Amino acid sequence: MSISLTEASKLSTDILLKGIIETIVKDSPVLEQLPFIQIVGNSLKYNREKTLPTVAWYDPVTDTWTTSEPEFEQCSSSLCILGGDADVDNFLKSTRSNIQDLEAAVIEQKAKALRNEFENVFINGDSGVNAKQPDGLYKIMKGTAWEVDTSYSLGDVVVPTTGKETGFRYECTTAGTSHATTEPTWPTTEGETVNDNTVVWTCRLGNHLGSGTSGATLTLTKMDQLIDLVRGGKPDLLLMSRRSRRKVQNLARAAGTNLQIGQGKLGEMVEYYNGIPVAISDWVKDNYVVGGSTDCSVIFAFQMGEGAVCGLSSPEMIQVERLGSLETKDASRTRVKWYVSLSSFSIVKAAMLTGVRD
Repeated sequence: MSISLTEASKLSTDILLKGIIETIVKDSPVLEQLPFIQIVGNSLKYNREKTLPTVAWYDPVTDTWTTSEPEFEQCSSSLCILGGDADVDNFLKSTRSNIQDLEAAVIEQKAKALRNEFENVFINGDSGVNAKQPDGLYKIMKGTAWEVDTSYSLGDVVVPTTGKETGFRYECTTAGTSHATTEPTWPTTEGETVNDNTVVWTCRLGNHLGSGTSGATLTLTKMDQLIDLVRGGKPDLLLMSRRSRRKVQNLARAAGTNLQIGQGKLGEMVEYYNGIPVAISDWVKDNYVVGGSTDCSVIFAFQMGEGAVCGLSSPEMIQVERLGSLETKDASRTRVKWYVSLSSFSIVKAAMLTGVRD
């Protein structure tokens, strides 16, 4: 069972915890909607669909039926610890007229820091850089780029080199060594194959679409291609930087229309593109490097929920511990912590467009 932080705040009877959760979700379009699966233990193992089985038409008398099995890849997401201590100085407690206001203000700032750090890691997390955090959407969807003169084994999966990503992945179905100098012309039809020296690659559905070898100015056509990469229904969210949102708005005006306006779950005004909410995150950077360009951004499109992009959490969700008076400091301490991670349960229910330039 999954539950969003917005719903968790309604169920909480702890006034302090309720306030922390409401502070966290208030300015985060991700945490306002993202559901969390509450897991027992420190990790979750699951099977992600890799290849569908094949079917065929058969003659009722003469044909022999053949079997074909689906393929899955086993994935695992481990809970990580996010949190911090909030100290309230006892002198300030004694000299201010309202103790609760001071404590609430200090803990509120800690809650905002918690929100910012989660949203940053949700987008940019890289366990290879910091083993204490989970991988974020950018790392999960980026894929492994094809390389020249490289030995590949059955089942290896690559994407085209930086900037040339097609929105598809390519699985090695005949092992061998890639071409010494030339990247293959990648097909964009599911199941189609391409020869690469002694390697044979088979086209599979993917989720990474590039804008060009050094990025390119955003177009509405690229936006529509990104949305089309998400299968099984429209994305629940388009997540982008402020610069990209301005560009989408300008493109819409130039086309003789505007982004639609609606109301979010907390009563806030939300912009929509093609019926999909447009969300802004200050953690979607405008300085990703693509080829020779250092001013590129990324736009994410994804569904949320079990079977799509989902958060993972311990059953307690966000926890607040009053640790009391400190021995070496004239202050009292409150600890805010969260055993949390995230996972993408389906490759085809999330996609990203990289190399987005103004």
